[in-house]
Amino acid sequence: MEINQSKLTIPHYMPYLKRNRLFSKLDNNGQATVISISGDSGYGKTTLISSYIHEKSIPTVWYQLESTDRYSHIFLTYLKTGICNLINDDYLPPGSIQPNDADKELDNLVSLLSKRIKPLFIVLDDYQWVDQSPEIKPIIRKMLLHASPEVTFIIISRVRPNLPLVKMRRRYIECHSSDLAFTPSETDKFFNAAHHLNLENHEIQFIHETTEGWVASYQLILGIIGNMSKSEREFFWAKFPNVSDIYDYLSLEVLETQSEEIKSFLYKTSLMSELDPSIIDNFLGIDHSEKIINYLLTQHLFIYRDEQGTIRYHRLFRRFLYQKAKEQFGNASVTKDHLMLAEIYLEMDQYVHAFAYFIIGKDYPNAAKVMEMIRNRYNPVELIIFLDGWLEEISPGLSLANNTLFLIRCIPLSIVKDLIVSFEREVSRLKERKNLLWLCSMQHRLATILFMRGDITVAKKLFSESLEGSKKFHDYPIAALNLTLLAEIDRYLGNPQAALRSVRESLFISEKHHIKHTQLHALDTIATIYLDEKKVDEAERYIEQALQIANKYDLSSQVFVYTTMSRMLRVKGDLRQSITWGKKAAGLAQNYNSDFDIGWSNLELAQSFLDHQQWEDAEHCLMKALHAFSLFSYYRCMVVRSQIDLYQRKGDRKREAQKHTEWQQICEDKGYEWLVNKKKLKGTASAGDEPNQPLVIHVLGSFQIAYQNKPVTIKRKSSLRLLQYFITHRDKKINKDILLDAVFPDGSPDAIQNQFHVSLSTLRKSLEPELKSGAHSKFITRVGDHYYFDTERVYLDAEEFLQLSGSEMEGRGDASEKLFKADQLYQGDYFEEYPYDAFLESERKKMRFLFIKNNRLLAQHYRAQGEYFKCFGHLEKILNNDPYHEQTYLEYIELLLEQNLHSKANTVANEMIKYLEKELGIKVQDHLLKLFSTFRCEITI
Repeated sequence: MEINQSKLTIPHYMPYLKRNRLFSKLDNNGQATVISISGDSGYGKTTLISSYIHEKSIPTVWYQLESTDRYSHIFLTYLKTGICNLINDDYLPPGSIQPNDADKELDNLVSLLSKRIKPLFIVLDDYQWVDQSPEIKPIIRKMLLHASPEVTFIIISRVRPNLPLVKMRRRYIECHSSDLAFTPSETDKFFNAAHHLNLENHEIQFIHETTEGWVASYQLILGIIGNMSKSEREFFWAKFPNVSDIYDYLSLEVLETQSEEIKSFLYKTSLMSELDPSIIDNFLGIDHSEKIINYLLTQHLFIYRDEQGTIRYHRLFRRFLYQKAKEQFGNASVTKDHLMLAEIYLEMDQYVHAFAYFIIGKDYPNAAKVMEMIRNRYNPVELIIFLDGWLEEISPGLSLANNTLFLIRCIPLSIVKDLIVSFEREVSRLKERKNLLWLCSMQHRLATILFMRGDITVAKKLFSESLEGSKKFHDYPIAALNLTLLAEIDRYLGNPQAALRSVRESLFISEKHHIKHTQLHALDTIATIYLDEKKVDEAERYIEQALQIANKYDLSSQVFVYTTMSRMLRVKGDLRQSITWGKKAAGLAQNYNSDFDIGWSNLELAQSFLDHQQWEDAEHCLMKALHAFSLFSYYRCMVVRSQIDLYQRKGDRKREAQKHTEWQQICEDKGYEWLVNKKKLKGTASAGDEPNQPLVIHVLGSFQIAYQNKPVTIKRKSSLRLLQYFITHRDKKINKDILLDAVFPDGSPDAIQNQFHVSLSTLRKSLEPELKSGAHSKFITRVGDHYYFDTERVYLDAEEFLQLSGSEMEGRGDASEKLFKADQLYQGDYFEEYPYDAFLESERKKMRFLFIKNNRLLAQHYRAQGEYFKCFGHLEKILNNDPYHEQTYLEYIELLLEQNLHSKANTVANEMIKYLEKELGIKVQDHLLKLFSTFRCEITI
C-alpha cells in the first residue's frame, strides 16, 4: 500500500483573522481528550486548528481523511505512519498494515499513546467520511478510552461526531458553527483592522446580520469590495447577498454534493421560514420530512435549531435556495406554492402564518379575511410589528415596498396611536446605533402611518429622510414609493409643480428598474394631479396604464385605480360610468374590510352622486366615509368639506353651518392652515403656481430648471457653477475677472479662459436651445468686460420669496397671506444640494434668516389670534430648520405650558437639552426647571 504523505501534512493556511476568542477556548481545554470542531462548509474549521497548532508549536499528527479511509487497515496505516513521522520508536516500526493485522496494530498504537508523557495532538480532519464506518468506530472508542491525558484528539467534521461522549463528559470540548461564526467585533476587525477598508458601522452590522458571521463569505465579500469606493459599495449592498461569487460557492461546495431528492427538498422548503415536519409532509405529499430534516441537521447543512427549538435555514443559505427555487420552478409555481402553504396553515389554525403566505402569494382578499379573524384574537400592536418584519423573513424575494401599504391598510384603527409610539421608538434606536440601512425602511413605515392618519408635515419630513437613505443605498422600490407619497403630500399642500416633479422621478425609477408595484402608484398619482387641473386627456392615458398593471400584478391596489377612474369619468362628464366604477371600488374596499379603503372609495363615489344630484346616496356614502376616516384626520377633513358642499347644494343652511364649524375645528386642531388659506384665497394664484415666464428656476430645495415647460439638464459642472454664481448675483454687472476667480479658481490663465468660454457657451445653449449666437442671449448678456444675468423673463422662486418675506402684520391685511405664500415657496435651503460652494453661503444664510423670520411672524400672528396649533406648526418649522435656535425653544415651551400641553412641552425641552446642552455645551436645564416650576409642572429629563 502506497502512503500519500500529503494527507499527513499539516496545512499552513494564513488565517483571515487571528481568532483570539477561539484560541482562548482551546487554551482552556483542561486536558480534554477530544476537541470536536463541527460545522457547515466555509466556517474556517481547518484554518482555525492549523493556525492554532502553528502558533502553539505543539507536536501534532495531522490526518486528512477521505472516503477510502473508512477501512480499519488503511486508517491504522496512516495513523501509525503519522505517529512514526513524529516519534522514533522501535516498538512501532513503519509500514503498511494488512487487514488481518489490524487488531494487533491497534493494540500497539493504544499502548504507545497510553504511555505518552508529553503533549500530543492527533487531528482527524474531514472526519465525516469515516464517522459512520463500523470499522472505525471501535478504533476511535478504544484510543479515546486508553490514551494518556497528554494526548488530545481534535476531530474536524461537517457533522457532529458519533462518539461515546457521555462517558467522557468533562474531557470533551465542542465548537459548532455558532462558535466559529465571526462576531460583530470580529467582523469589524476583519474588514477594518486587518484589511483597512474603513467600512461604516451600518455596513459592518449589515454584513454580520445578513451572513450570520459565515467565515467563507467574508473572504468572498472582501474580494469584491476591496477596491470599491464608498458610493460603489452602497450600490453593491442594494443587491447583496445575491452575488454570483457567494452563490457559486454554495452551489459547488454544498448543493452539488447532495442527491436530487435532497436538492428538491431544499428548494421547496426554502419558501418556509420555519421547518415544521408536519407542515412539510402536507405540503410535499410525503411522510418522511422529519427524517430528511434530521439528516440535514447531522450534516450541518446550514440548518439549526433556534433558542425556541424551531428549525430554520441560515438566512444567507435560504436566500440562495429561494433564488434557485425560482430558477428551477419559475415565479408562477413559487407563488402557487405560497398559496398552498397559506391554505395548509389556515387549516391548522395558524392564522398569522396563513395571513403572511396569502400576502406573499398576492391573494389579498383572503389575506384581508384572515386579518379580520386575527385582529381581535391577538394583541394587535405586537401582531402588526411582528408581521411587519416577518413578511420579509418569510419571503426573501419580497420588497418592503410591496407589503407596507397593504399591511398598514389592514391595521385596526384602535391601535394606530400605540403602533406609532412603537415605530418611533424603533426609529430612535436605529439612529442611536447608526444602522442607516434599516433606518430608511423604518422611517418609511412610520411616515406612511402618519401620512394616512393625517400628520402631513411630520410625514413629509420622514418621507424625505427615508428618500435620502433609500437613494443612498439604491433601494429603488422604497425610493420610488417615498417620491410618490411626497408627491401626494405636495398635492395636498397646494404645490402641484413640486408634486409632478416628485412623481415623475418615481415613475422613472419604477420603469427603469421594472418595479410594477411602484409604477402603478406613480401612474395613478400623475393621473390624479392632472385631474386636479381638469386635464382629462393627459390623465386618461396614465390611469388606463395603471389599470392594466393593477389587473395583472397588484389586485390589492385596484381599489385606488378604480376610484381614480371614477373621478376621471366624473370630470369628463360621464356620470353613469363614473358611478359604476365608484361602486366597483367601494365593493372591493368592503371585501378587504379596510377602513382606509372604505373611506377613500366612498368619498369619491359620493362626489359622483353629488354631481348626479342623488342627494341621499351621496349622504350615505359620506357618512360611511366619515365613520371609516374617524382616526384619519386629514381625510376626515376632506369628507366634512364634501358634506358642506352637499348641504349647500340642498339648501340646508343649518347643517351646512354645523359642518363648516366642524371643518374649521379640525383644521385648527390639526394645523391644516393651507386648507383654510386655500379656501380664503380661492381664485388667486398659490405659491406653487408659476408665472408664464419662458425660463423657470427653482433653487429653494431641489434645484430644477425648465425652459418653455420642458426640463433643462446642465451636465457640465463648470456651467452649473457659472449659473449658480449668476443667480446669486442676478441683475448685477459682474466683472469677468471676479467671475473667473470665483468659479474657476484653479488652472493656468489660458486654461481658465478656455474653460470659461466653453462653460458659458454650454450654459447659454442649455438655457436657450434655439440660440444661435451668444450675443443674442435673452438671459446672459455681455457689456464690455462685464456679464449680466437678466431675470426680466425668468421666474425665480428665490426672488419671489424675497419679495413676499418679512412683511410686518400691523396695518397690513395682506401680510399674513404674503408670508404664507413665502413659507410655501421655501421647500428647502438655497441650493441645498450644493452645500460646499462658498459663494452660495451668504445668500443661503440670508434666505434662511428670512425663512425663520417669516415663521416667527406667522407664529406671533396665530398666537395673537388664539390659533395655537397653527402657531405650534410654525415654531416647529423653525426648529426643524435650525435645531439650535434657543429663543424659539423657550417661546414654544412657554406657550405649550400655558396651554397645559405638558407632555409635548417635555418633549420639546428634551430636544433643547439634546442640541444645546449635550451638543453645544450651553447650559439650559436650570432655565428650563425654573420655567416649568412657574407653571407648577415637572420636567422629565
